[in-house]
Amino acid sequence: MKRLADSISNYMAKELKYDDEKREILSYGLQVFLGDLAKTISMLVLAYFLNIFITTLVVMISFVFFRRIIGGTHADTYNKCYFVSVLLILLLGKVGEIVDLKFTQITILILIVYILAVIATILWIPAGTEKKMIKNKATRKKIKIETMILLTFWAILISYLNSLELFKYVISSLLGVALAFFFTTPLGYRFMDFKLLKININ
Repeated sequence: MKRLADSISNYMAKELKYDDEKREILSYGLQVFLGDLAKTISMLVLAYFLNIFITTLVVMISFVFFRRIIGGTHADTYNKCYFVSVLLILLLGKVGEIVDLKFTQITILILIVYILAVIATILWIPAGTEKKMIKNKATRKKIKIETMILLTFWAILISYLNSLELFKYVISSLLGVALAFFFTTPLGYRFMDFKLLKININ
């Protein structure tokens, strides 16, 4: 992915007469874009053939929506990121497809996820990495407030969908949001470190 991004950025930089600094910024942006595109296409294609397309899509949208705001841990290589992202999103899409829960049970789950997400917001959000950490107190407070507001709107929305008995999609959204907030916790950081899982993907 890096080679492709470098090739494209080199060509564009030459055509647009960019200096090395702008070319590197362009290359990094392309790496992120192409990496996300590859992961998204892989997830959706595999989900389609596994007959879990809609639930996987709901998991993915719910996860990405909050992930972009709250931050969280990242894998240290693209291959690890690709492997973990595709595996977890598909796994949760499958869980959303097969788990059979009803209104009362799902209502309890919504409450649990909401409370845990609020706690995570207070304690850890915005969550960053060594390379990208938001330290400004005013900015952190603003992100916390925005997260709380979005969480509340999300909880109201899926509670409404739950009342419409769209249980499969509510469960899928719950799983996606729970995963996004999990990756802001100390346990989520340990998980992505892979020392516990003994996985070595270069």
